[in-house]
Amino acid sequence: MKPQAITTQAELAERRARLLRLHYELRRIGVSARARKPRNGRWRLRIRHNGWSETVLCAGAEGAYAFVTAYGRLLGTTDEARYVAQLLAWMVERRVR
Repeated sequence: MKPQAITTQAELAERRARLLRLHYELRRIGVSARARKPRNGRWRLRIRHNGWSETVLCAGAEGAYAFVTAYGRLLGTTDEARYVAQLLAWMVERRVR
C-alpha cells in the first residue's frame, strides 16, 4: 500500500471522528441529525428541521480541520463543536443558508 493512501485513510478517520463529535453536540441540544458515509468515502452530516436540511462536511488536512456546509460556508473550526452545533440549529430553525 502506498504511504499516501495510508495518510488519506488517517485523514478520513480524523474527519469522521470530528463529525461524530459535532453529531453528538447536535443530538445533545435536540436537533435531528444523521451521519452518513457516501460512496466517495467522505463523511457528511445532514441536519433536518421542518422540511429544511443542511449538509455539513469536515474539511482540512494535517491537523487543521473546519466544518463547512455543502454550499461552502465556513462554520468554524472543529475545536468549536458546541458553538457550530448551536449555529446550525439556528440556521435550520430560521431557514438561513
